[in-house]
Amino acid sequence: MGPTLVAGVVAGGIYGLLAVGIVLVYKGSRVLNFAQGELGTFALFVAWWFIDRNDFPWVAGAVLGVGASVAIALSFERLVVRRMVDASRLSVAVATVGLFLFLIALEAFVFSEALVVLGPPISGLGPKVFDFYVGPTSILSLVAVVAIAFGLAAFLRRTDFGLGVLAASQDPTMVRLVGVRLSRVSAFTWALAGGLGAVAALLIEPTIGVFAPGFMTQFFIRGLAAALLGGLTSLPGAFVGGLGVGLVEAFVGRAFVQSGVPGVRTMTVFALLVIVLLVRPAGLLGKTAR
Repeated sequence: MGPTLVAGVVAGGIYGLLAVGIVLVYKGSRVLNFAQGELGTFALFVAWWFIDRNDFPWVAGAVLGVGASVAIALSFERLVVRRMVDASRLSVAVATVGLFLFLIALEAFVFSEALVVLGPPISGLGPKVFDFYVGPTSILSLVAVVAIAFGLAAFLRRTDFGLGVLAASQDPTMVRLVGVRLSRVSAFTWALAGGLGAVAALLIEPTIGVFAPGFMTQFFIRGLAAALLGGLTSLPGAFVGGLGVGLVEAFVGRAFVQSGVPGVRTMTVFALLVIVLLVRPAGLLGKTAR
């Protein structure tokens, strides 16, 4: 019970990070960024190249990986999203699918390895909690998720620019009147989403051990489920949805570990998503459109 709960909370927190990135872009641009997960995979490849091939410290390689993801997200926002401001939101969403496919091709071309191994930042057993050992990577993931959540909440609620970001999705005209440029809000949301996707990938990969082009796609689906469960207009809902998806996935996986049923976790998450959206289409904490 204890290990399953810890695993569910840690995984749910990471899914919440992905969900926050999805919600931020949706609130700022009214589109779903289908390249959110693959930005994280690209960050993993960059971090691996510096850490494994060039003997950089893990932290330095991770920072460079996150920076690469943010740079790509910013470039895409500036060169594509901003120029499609008058296009339909569906067209912009399709453009993010193009970015997703481009990143997969770029990873395969530049790095060429089919499977890549990136070691964890910290090794060892870790402390003993509830009669089982909690790995240091799990502790680091939990601390990072909590720190990012509280830091982001404080920034958005206690700074003028943060309040402008929150208000931009509700009343763009008023945001302009108070002196906040919508172009900066858009750039900020895309850059932050790229950074969150990279951090999520760096926290997830040590539990898997290996990765390849397209690695984060499966986790993007879970992050999207978390965003929909919590509500695409609610940042707190993104974390609530992430924890819900992580806990359900962990306990269902524990219950059916001996069943031999393939994909039981994914099917359960999908069923939960359908049920919640049938009962409350706006999500658990989302606002229903008027």
